[in-house]
Amino acid sequence: MATRIGIIYCERIQDASCVGCAKCYKSVNENTFAFEDQGDVRVVFKCGCGDCPGLVIPRVDLQMTVLDSLNVGVDLLYFGTCVQKATKLMNCPMNVEGVTTVLEEKFGVPVHMGTHDY
Repeated sequence: MATRIGIIYCERIQDASCVGCAKCYKSVNENTFAFEDQGDVRVVFKCGCGDCPGLVIPRVDLQMTVLDSLNVGVDLLYFGTCVQKATKLMNCPMNVEGVTTVLEEKFGVPVHMGTHDY
């Protein structure tokens, strides 16, 4: 069975330097970077962070509600590399550690930072 993942992307970067999350999809489809040695991985959703200062938790909650109504589960959540760059290089106001803790507790799935190294 495939590992089902959700990807949270930075709304300020996604269509500026990483159009359509193509780099994330490439790393998933080719099992590279964050997905190396993970076998079959399927993206079941992607959603934005909610823009600065971010409403990521309600957005992921809505995604999970929709997936639940479709009988689709999620095994892992990833912050895209764009979120990683925004928090390290661009003064993103998101408290990633705090949001990660809330997401893991609320949805019972591990949260990882970064999807690729392109």
